[in-house]
Amino acid sequence: MTQVILPKKIIEETPIATNDISEEQLIKDPTMIQFGPPIMQNQNLTQSAETTAANNAEVLVENTNLDWINTKWRPAMGWMYMAVCIADFIIFPVLWSIIQALVNGKVEAQYQPLTLQGAGLFHMAMGAVLGIAVYGRTKEKIEGVNK
Repeated sequence: MTQVILPKKIIEETPIATNDISEEQLIKDPTMIQFGPPIMQNQNLTQSAETTAANNAEVLVENTNLDWINTKWRPAMGWMYMAVCIADFIIFPVLWSIIQALVNGKVEAQYQPLTLQGAGLFHMAMGAVLGIAVYGRTKEKIEGVNK
């Protein structure tokens, strides 16, 4: 097995930046590694905060998401709650009585609404959701937001 000895590469030691070399010379130097976009000649890097366009500007972003679920969730919650109440307090008790009358010939047990079990937590939660939704929509109407 033969050994190959490679010659050592001689690297000139040149200063990266001194007072004698200007920024323009460093940018144009092909041996220098350029990081990022080249610096613009007319760019003022010491621009004060008072002269920027975004300083103290109020940024308003328009809601462009006009999907039906974002605009109609309040009425959907109201209709859902009304359907649950009609089913649990009207339809299910009548069906319960009809089924008992058909099977046993008489109604012996009273129907207990499902939404009233657990201390009526469902109705309290829906009251809170719908109450806050109505309050929020009222504020939006007063402020002029049309959705």
